[in-house]
Amino acid sequence: MKNNLDVKRSLLIFNQIISHGERNNGRSVFNGMSAWYDFDGYTCYLAFNEVTLTLLFHGKYLIDSPSAESLAAFEKKLSQFN
Repeated sequence: MKNNLDVKRSLLIFNQIISHGERNNGRSVFNGMSAWYDFDGYTCYLAFNEVTLTLLFHGKYLIDSPSAESLAAFEKKLSQFN
């Protein structure tokens, strides 16, 4: 699947969710999207419905999505953040 993910913007959204979200079981939830990070903070995660975006060190990322439709819904959700 090809996408045009903006890693910097995704990290800003991650920070917004962590800063303003409600904490539950090690995750922050804000506007329907979840964010969490691993023990050293170098790997960050964003999730919405069935899609998980893993933000890795040096601007790399992985997207786990079961379908193109799920990915499109995830990208739409990202676009709704300021």
